[in-house]
Amino acid sequence: MEPISDLSWLRQLSLSSVERFELHGFGVAVVSMPPTPARHEERFRYRLLAFDPGLGKPVLSIDLESDILGEFCLAVQVGREHRVLARYDSPPGLAEFRSLAVAEAEAILPSSPPVPPVRGQARKRRRT
Repeated sequence: MEPISDLSWLRQLSLSSVERFELHGFGVAVVSMPPTPARHEERFRYRLLAFDPGLGKPVLSIDLESDILGEFCLAVQVGREHRVLARYDSPPGLAEFRSLAVAEAEAILPSSPPVPPVRGQARKRRRT
């Protein structure tokens, strides 16, 4: 799996982390960014980030995010792919988001992370 293309997770993870656990061998962090006067225009309210241990970067992000009109949606990012799973008139709370996000992550993540190549091991060359 390739890392997600959105790099805002670096800042969000350093500012707020609610919970960390492991799922299918991937490290998972649930992040909450409640609106405050300083962060009232934050795109993401909650995020579940699944980290590939071989990469040290998230390969899956399930987000409660707001669009430019201020409406909330549950969205998933896998690599460069981004898709909306559900839209909300009023955003769900953290407990409901966590339940939805964990269920979605269990369905998307493989049963174990890919095994990283051994350092120094020669790679096979493709014949052209």
